[in-house]
Amino acid sequence: MRCSTIGTENTMPPLTDVLQKLDDFKVNISITEIQELSLACRATLKDLLHDTKAIEKSDVIQIQAILDYMHEQINIGNWRDVKPFLRRTITIASYLKLLAHIKLSDALTENVLRDSLKIIDHGIIFGCPLEKEPKLLHNCASYLNEIFAQSHTIKPIQLPSSPKTSVKEYNATPLEILDRPSMEHFLTNYILAEKPVILVNCISHWPALKKWQDQTYLIKLAGLRTVAIEIGREYTETDWTQKLMTVEEFINNHIYNSNGSTGYLAQYQLFDQVPELKNDITEPEYCCFSDDNDPVDIMAWYGPKGTVSPLHHDPKRNLLAQVVGEKQIFLFSPEDSEFLYPHEHELLSNTARVDPRKPNLESYPKYKDAKPYYCILRPGQLLYIPPKWWHFVESLSVSFSVSFWWT
Repeated sequence: MRCSTIGTENTMPPLTDVLQKLDDFKVNISITEIQELSLACRATLKDLLHDTKAIEKSDVIQIQAILDYMHEQINIGNWRDVKPFLRRTITIASYLKLLAHIKLSDALTENVLRDSLKIIDHGIIFGCPLEKEPKLLHNCASYLNEIFAQSHTIKPIQLPSSPKTSVKEYNATPLEILDRPSMEHFLTNYILAEKPVILVNCISHWPALKKWQDQTYLIKLAGLRTVAIEIGREYTETDWTQKLMTVEEFINNHIYNSNGSTGYLAQYQLFDQVPELKNDITEPEYCCFSDDNDPVDIMAWYGPKGTVSPLHHDPKRNLLAQVVGEKQIFLFSPEDSEFLYPHEHELLSNTARVDPRKPNLESYPKYKDAKPYYCILRPGQLLYIPPKWWHFVESLSVSFSVSFWWT
């Protein structure tokens, strides 16, 4: 079922007011953060930042040329080796492109807002925060998205109904379920023992448990935001790819449409990009048991029934919170690794070839010696996955999960 979500357009604020508000966000931008940039490009950006109200149509060509060159540079070699000044240049240039786009528009329409947020999100995805103005693009996005939400009616829609699932008769050991254990008990018996467990009544206070059931709410907060979607049932398949689209397009084309290709917003830093959604969740207190002071990585997993994460392991501790829908999950101890037939290619060495739902014992005879654990993770439950524990995850319905990774 495809959903028409945007209703009648109401009065928009004047362009001059919008431009003034957006211009106010640049107060702490420092051109010294891109000192390594060529003198000509740096001078262009400095002049445009000095007087954003004087931006003309001809300046858009220069801004886009800088962005194109930066994108060429960041796509050379490995992403982790990209120099920070290149990504900071993308952030600044994207901000200027946003101002130019709105300034040269005839009026603030829905299409102008859509294109503006697309400019911002490309800057967030490919750029990086500025040291002296780290929330520049996020502030712009929040402001423009609020205008959209207040100026448009979004028709109420609900998730497709899914029948209640029950535990299947797999030859696997059910995971232990604990009701809000004490911090000391969890540390001693699960963190230090490196033992998986399901926790209940730990996130019952999350607003997300109710709010995220309503797709209207998600579209209102993030519908026009551009995100990277995985296309294909599993990342090990040859036709697997990624595609940029808005959250609204993802919901319409993949959450409500079961006839096309599978789309999955997987392992995505959605809460950094759309911090308004982060207000609906709370970092579990159990994440405080850390070996360092690094922040917890918070990832979103949102997709239709049938999405699969093949059997794999991660280097960090993981608390997987189920918010919407249900997932069936198999887990295996690191001691079972030789029975699971990991891929030989270096890029997939943390991924196994065995499908625990229907293991092919002719191809993988050692699997018979593995000891699988199994659960169906339901809304409001947390699953603790220790480092290096193998896990296979399948959505049994439309599902929204949040993972908290820490070391």
